Amino acid sequence: MVELLETERRVAESNALIERQRWLIEQLGHNGRDFTSEQIVFDSLLVSLSLYLQERHRLRSMERAKTADANAA
Repeated sequence: MVELLETERRVAESNALIERQRWLIEQLGHNGRDFTSEQIVFDSLLVSLSLYLQERHRLRSMERAKTADANAA
């Protein structure tokens, strides 16, 4: 359960970082500035979020299986 809570925290944190990075890229684009490096960071954040979401799904599935086993017993 602690792992799931930590993963939930990381998902939320990643979402916040992605929104901030998206805003930064937008601002740089409006100002005609190059945002290549910011786009690389953004893409990396998306990969991290995807991995956290996969982990969250795995942990939730494990929790559901444990609950089902406990209810069956």
